[in-house]
Amino acid sequence: MIGVSNRTYDVVVLGGGAAGFSAAVAAAENGFKAAIVSKGPLGGTCVNYGCVPTKRMLRRLAEARLRGEMLSLPEAVRDAVSVALSVRRGKYEDLAESLGIDVYRGEARIKARGEVEVEGHGVLRYRKALIIALGASTVVPRVKGIDDALRKGLVFTNETILGIDFQPESAIVVGGGPQGVEFSQIMARAGVKVTLVNRRRLLLPREEPEAGLFAEEVLRGDGVDVIHKARLEEVVVNGDSVKARVLTPEGAKEVEASIIFLATGRKPRLEGLGLEKLGVKLDENGFVKVDSTLRAADGVYAAGDVIGEPMLEPVAAREGYAAAVNALGIGRIEIDYSHVPRAVFIDPEIARAGMTERELAERIKVCACRVVRLSEVPRAIIEGEERGFAKVVVDPRNKKIVGATLAGPRAAEAIQEVAVMIRAGWTIDDLIDTVHVFPTINEALKYAALAFYRDVSKMPCCLL
Repeated sequence: MIGVSNRTYDVVVLGGGAAGFSAAVAAAENGFKAAIVSKGPLGGTCVNYGCVPTKRMLRRLAEARLRGEMLSLPEAVRDAVSVALSVRRGKYEDLAESLGIDVYRGEARIKARGEVEVEGHGVLRYRKALIIALGASTVVPRVKGIDDALRKGLVFTNETILGIDFQPESAIVVGGGPQGVEFSQIMARAGVKVTLVNRRRLLLPREEPEAGLFAEEVLRGDGVDVIHKARLEEVVVNGDSVKARVLTPEGAKEVEASIIFLATGRKPRLEGLGLEKLGVKLDENGFVKVDSTLRAADGVYAAGDVIGEPMLEPVAAREGYAAAVNALGIGRIEIDYSHVPRAVFIDPEIARAGMTERELAERIKVCACRVVRLSEVPRAIIEGEERGFAKVVVDPRNKKIVGATLAGPRAAEAIQEVAVMIRAGWTIDDLIDTVHVFPTINEALKYAALAFYRDVSKMPCCLL
């Protein structure tokens, strides 16, 4: 770490998460002097508060379940935090040092073009570019009484839940997106009685409707009470617990719980930064506006969650790399978002690459898709896990695969096949003609492709 100084760099990166760190590494590996300014720990949301700790918790809870044991939430959290710390040291802190990237811990404020003032460190100067990669944080809804509950330590986000030191008896999870769904299962499997408040009619509203229904089936199987088309109206602190008033289509409902967990969307961390001094524009939701090269203004680039969806760690990393390459004149990269894979890491998993049926229909006014139940797939039958499905979305004009969703064991691993297919411009015939390992969950995708031509329930184990 660096002390008080006035230093000049080729590029200054604001943010030490996936996007910011990737940008700094790209600069350093190409011979440019780079600095990272990060208020929080290196690794950002994914390593410290998201992907790494949550997947570790789900794994440990699943292992405990197989042994017939119950792991408490604080026990699962402590283990996950230790793993996150190990990843942060090995993949971020040690790497930054080995590459000669200077890391400044503190809050940044733009002083003028070419100058950034860092809390406790003075002014940093950059010759070529400033890259903004400050990430995003949870939106706290404007609900009566929520601030009081926050002050009492009864409201948590994905960041603060990793500091919990007591076992809650019950929890209200607000938000039916991936984060709300994942944490609902984590807490339920840690012995917490969970009520999930979802303002939409289905969970996972950005995904296929089949995915939302599948997620609900899985969560209800774990004892989660899911309330749809509902919103939090008021929170009242009641000693060491909270009482929430939830509006539903059937009227108001009171739910008591030990804690509230917010999974209510994300907002960019840009407050007080001073972007207006550099001519950077924001969109209607407050995210940084960039062009196809991630340029936000003259000498200013942005990457990761600060530019909006898709807010995914590998996308942020790719954007950070591209921003540095473009900003420093190393080359020219424009991100292809058409094939991006994503997953909801509940057990069993849900994963998608490319477009949903709805997205394609909105784009070209027509689409074609097929859905196959996992119970048709030999590997699912062998493992006794027949919940789930595969759905393939095709452009009917040319039979090209433009998207697919898979729900079932190891779906997040299997979906990468679809991402490659979309990038390569494959058709359903190409998928059908590709020999798959038997038995695997991936075969579900081939079944879905075959379903465009035949009844897949009347087939042998080894596909045609």
